[in-house]
Amino acid sequence: MTPGEEWIRVELARLQSRRYAPVAIAEFLAVSQRRAGDVRRERPHLGRRARTWEAAGAAAWVGLACAGREPYRRRLVSGLAWWALTSLMLEWHLGMVESEDGEPRNLGPADALTLARAWLAPVIADDLAPAALLAAGVSDALDGPLARAGVPTRAGRDLEALADAAVHIAALRCAWRQERMSRAVVGVEIVRVATGSAYAACAYFVQLRAPNATVMRAGRVAAPVRVAGLIAAGAGRRRTANALLAAGSLASLVVLASDLSRVMNRSGPAGV
Repeated sequence: MTPGEEWIRVELARLQSRRYAPVAIAEFLAVSQRRAGDVRRERPHLGRRARTWEAAGAAAWVGLACAGREPYRRRLVSGLAWWALTSLMLEWHLGMVESEDGEPRNLGPADALTLARAWLAPVIADDLAPAALLAAGVSDALDGPLARAGVPTRAGRDLEALADAAVHIAALRCAWRQERMSRAVVGVEIVRVATGSAYAACAYFVQLRAPNATVMRAGRVAAPVRVAGLIAAGAGRRRTANALLAAGSLASLVVLASDLSRVMNRSGPAGV
């Protein structure tokens, strides 16, 4: 493990030993924030780039709101609050902006695409605009190859998963609220997202290690089909949307179940 991985494992073990009490969680967040501050001081170029991107995201939302564009004006407060939370998550992950063998890196193009996708989550939650969904899907398709073309980082891995989940949950919530799709189909997809999220949470907070990469990639096999379904829903093609999302969700659930079973059988619960 890298020093950063050792640090987080020790802190998570301490949190676990205190049974995730509210006070323990607050102390864990405070310690994480202090470490992020240490990283910014040790690697000022990384901190400057992060702060520049955070300011750019906030300025873009305010600028569009001042120009009268929707939903940016209507969701000014919630949009900025979401971006503040996204920025906080970026700050907490600065210590993980390193290669798998612990070599420090800077934030790169793949990270910019991941953050841009997270920035779109409130827009998609407001309405299933096909343009926003397509932009999110394209950024998702591109950030992986961009990361692999350089040196993938542990922060990029975790931030990508968080951005994907945020955008997908926002889209499903909007589809459910506006009845753009069958609620049964949306429910199946919610089960898929919840299963993957529960596995990741269990790996981090119970097993005290990163989730198995193969399991975490299980949902990507049918991601284009699911995105196409959401775009169809945004375009008002309810029947097509139901068929695409149902097919993508079920295919991903089958792959996820198979990968989970394989990992459990090979390593046992403690080895996941």
